[in-house]
Amino acid sequence: MNKIRKVGILLIIIGFFIPSISYPFTSVTRQARLMQVAFANSGIFYDANHLRDLEVVLVEGVYKGSQNDGHFEGRHAVPYRYTIAFGITLVFIGISFFALYRKQKIPI
Repeated sequence: MNKIRKVGILLIIIGFFIPSISYPFTSVTRQARLMQVAFANSGIFYDANHLRDLEVVLVEGVYKGSQNDGHFEGRHAVPYRYTIAFGITLVFIGISFFALYRKQKIPI
């Protein structure tokens, strides 16, 4: 097996493990939590664990302001859907490296 195919296998493995490892560090966004509370007051169930409502928090910040109108200072978070998209991209690049670079050419 040549070097490029080994890199392809490594990219496939990394592409699977990045979203898997970062999932335990996800949290629900503040907007999704507020929607869940608002719907619960109306008697409607809202599941806040959708992919669009999750984010990976890299640095936890401090919430400034009132309960209704405020913001986080010093907080860095990446939406989890971007983490999954990056992992899928790495898997496809790894598959293309593994499939396209062969040691022997197939006669046509």
